[in-house]
Amino acid sequence: MPENPHDIAAPRPESSRITFAWLIKLRWGAVACQLTLIGIVSLFFAIELPAAIVLSFIAIQAAGNLFFQYRLAHRATIAPLFFALVMAWDIIHLTVLLYFTGGPMNPFTFLYLVHVAMGALIMAEIWAWGLAGLTVAGYALLFLLPPPPVQGSGLVAGQSMPACNLFGNLHLQGMWVAYSLTACFIVFFLGRIQKALVGHQQTLLKLDEARVRGEKMASLATLAAGAAHEFSTPLSTIAVAAAEMEEQLREAGGEPELLADAGLIRAEVRRCSEILRQLAADAGEQPGELFTKISLHDLIHQLCRDFEQESGRRVTAELLAGDVGLFAPVQTWRRTLKGLLKNALDADPTGAIGCRVSREGDLLAITVSDQGSGFSPEALARAGEPFFTTKSPGRGMGLGIFLARSLAERFGGELRLRSAAGQGTSVTFLARLDRIVG
Repeated sequence: MPENPHDIAAPRPESSRITFAWLIKLRWGAVACQLTLIGIVSLFFAIELPAAIVLSFIAIQAAGNLFFQYRLAHRATIAPLFFALVMAWDIIHLTVLLYFTGGPMNPFTFLYLVHVAMGALIMAEIWAWGLAGLTVAGYALLFLLPPPPVQGSGLVAGQSMPACNLFGNLHLQGMWVAYSLTACFIVFFLGRIQKALVGHQQTLLKLDEARVRGEKMASLATLAAGAAHEFSTPLSTIAVAAAEMEEQLREAGGEPELLADAGLIRAEVRRCSEILRQLAADAGEQPGELFTKISLHDLIHQLCRDFEQESGRRVTAELLAGDVGLFAPVQTWRRTLKGLLKNALDADPTGAIGCRVSREGDLLAITVSDQGSGFSPEALARAGEPFFTTKSPGRGMGLGIFLARSLAERFGGELRLRSAAGQGTSVTFLARLDRIVG
């Protein structure tokens, strides 16, 4: 169900269109049934109905259906409030028809329950209760309003229904009370069932998303392991050849520039080996890394210090969670959080970078923020997908947010992204304290 109780439960455009299409079909069915009943009553019962009034209201409903079909065909979405207005009008329309066709004695007063059931299924709880209350009030008005002239059913032609206090009639009064209780039961139990079904669907969706992320993580781990294996031999050969070349240049008194080039080759080989090692470690749990204890403050201070030394940019840290002892794979945490800081640096090379540590209930929250250009809505929706990046070619592989989310979920948390074009970005890494405090 929607977080805001005043919103109707039509969260997706395709759902609202499907629901509204079925509502129009129901309204056409009501028009057909009403015309059929008028024909049957006119032909087989000694009852004269105010045909002009009744047919006028049926014609209004048919015209409304044509308008709604046009709106459905030319609108991408149906506004939630529009559902409420249409259904409220249908209840008023039914009340008027019942009033002119027998009032509370009309056996078709039970049709109010159709509107109540539909409201409980497709609308938020507060709106469903409002519609149920409107039907109860409409049913009560049938008792309280002065009766119109009705013929037949034992009445003399042209004689009005006796002016009696219908609300005092125990049988009719009992029908109204029974209807009111039934409407309350329908709204209450259908609302609870709808909430349970929505919760179940959301759980299945989250499980499916977790399965997809797991498959992507496994593919990434396989890719990283294969890359590390395939590149290990040529990199080792290059390293050995560079070392021998450097040694021979020293013995022969070679030029300093050539010695520097040989040293550069060896350094770059070591860098490539480190990148492959980190990629393999990030793609899955690092086999050689054990859980170790570290102070939360020490972890953040070391992280900010190392990042400042590597990038030359200062990080403003706010430590609001207290100093607790963590028991976690420290190197993985450092590498993951450093990746978030690097993303902030790439988003805004000159602005301020913030790192805020706080608590949200039983969760530890580490928020990295920048004042960059932010994500567009389309990019924000895809942020976290493996190998999706908004950076220029060569600046990143699009794995930082994906790996950070995987690590957060591993410790019972999640990764939250808040961003708007031109307003910067904040990424919050959440982990359960009972999973990391040692």
